[in-house]
Amino acid sequence: MDFSGFLQQFAYNPIKILQFNSVFFFGLFSIFYVLYAAFFNRIQVRNGLLLLFSLFIYYKLSGLYVVLMCLVALSDFIIGKQILKTQNESKKKWWLVLSLTISVGSLIYFKYTPFILENVNAALGSNFTPPTGFLMPIGISFYIFKTISYVMDCYNEMIEEPEKNYFDYLLFLSLFTTLVAGPIVRARDVLPQLKQKLEVNKEFIGQGFYLILIGAVKKYLIADFLWVNFIERVFTSPTIFSGFDNLMAMLMGTIQFYYDFAGYTDMMLGISLLLGLQLQGNFNRPFMAQNISDFWRRWHITLSTWLNEYVFMPMSFAWRSGGKAGVVFASLFTFVISGIWHGPKYTYILWGTLHGAAIAWDVASQNWRFKLKKKINGTLYKVISIILTFAFISLTMVIFNVKQLPMAWDMYEMIFAKMNWALAPEWFSIYYKEFSIFALAVLVHFLPLKIKTYSMQQYTLLPWPVKSIVGLVVIIFIYQFFSAETQPFIYLQF
Repeated sequence: MDFSGFLQQFAYNPIKILQFNSVFFFGLFSIFYVLYAAFFNRIQVRNGLLLLFSLFIYYKLSGLYVVLMCLVALSDFIIGKQILKTQNESKKKWWLVLSLTISVGSLIYFKYTPFILENVNAALGSNFTPPTGFLMPIGISFYIFKTISYVMDCYNEMIEEPEKNYFDYLLFLSLFTTLVAGPIVRARDVLPQLKQKLEVNKEFIGQGFYLILIGAVKKYLIADFLWVNFIERVFTSPTIFSGFDNLMAMLMGTIQFYYDFAGYTDMMLGISLLLGLQLQGNFNRPFMAQNISDFWRRWHITLSTWLNEYVFMPMSFAWRSGGKAGVVFASLFTFVISGIWHGPKYTYILWGTLHGAAIAWDVASQNWRFKLKKKINGTLYKVISIILTFAFISLTMVIFNVKQLPMAWDMYEMIFAKMNWALAPEWFSIYYKEFSIFALAVLVHFLPLKIKTYSMQQYTLLPWPVKSIVGLVVIIFIYQFFSAETQPFIYLQF
């Protein structure tokens, strides 16, 4: 046995970062879980094990940037205490500004420095470069938003007592099931769970395994299969494919993106249940939305809730004298922030701006749309609204998915100016497997919630031998059907 090679598995490798679907992760998690279960009722030991495991997972993902996260946690742990014990309002505001400067400053420096320097160089003809070895820490957007919410809750007195244990606060921030791609949980929801005796009953375990299996199906059977076998090649070189190819890649790309992110979320929620933790989900059938405002109440719920509570509401309150115009501008600004949060690319900024403009339109046209709804058939209005909303989401998702803006314009040109519908029968004959998976994914998405709830309940009630057999069959089916190379989860890049 190559012992040095075995040890290298535990070292950070920036070229080959840890994958949550790897044998190494599942082996490591299995060992951890045995220890975790053994000390389940000893809160401090249990939390200590969970903290060490979470920090190691983050080290495997981002190397020594784990120190940055620990320092950010220490900073806001101290500042939260200072805010809650300070009576003077101006001093409280000073502590808040200090916290935001450190948190937002860290996010800007470590995530946006190359982007800023690139634009400065283009404007001034200079040649500034990032420091040697500069890499964006994975998950920094998520843990920065979590720590900002804690300090803001302290400032707004949503939290009455500050966290007194630094290691518990660090665990909240570094919890591996929420660290690298959300959900963006809040301290007031998670810290109380970490401090109490947790209950892991048969229902929790059954639901946990169900969500892990469903997440795996969403990710590997649907999202990865569609991406590898069709979508990726069109998005990479849209002009060498037909207009119909581009149209189907756009529609399938929207569904694929959802199933990739929802699959990851389901798996993390399932693992959290195995740990005894209940976390907020991120999706509620988003393509059932009848307008963009409704879409953002259903899509990436923890992000949209965070933006609503900590950006939109304070801004709309500050601009309340402007009436509806103030709400419109607050909506637009909030989603520009959302675009910037996703990454240092003009594609994300434009995508966020377009969604902000769409929500501003929802606000401005609310009365007009209500009158229109009363004049036509309610079911027809709902169907048309869902179709138009999905069309907007798909069109803007092109901008989100491409590497550079010109590629989005190429796709739009192929779809709207160079469409040849006569090629559709040939496309369906070539990509019948991909279309079948796409159609199945759409059908499953639109199933009534009671069917999905019923399936979870029935799986949970199965005897453990039967549960195991079902799980094994699902895993075998996934790997028999999906032979292409596994893709990293999309949201790990944010």
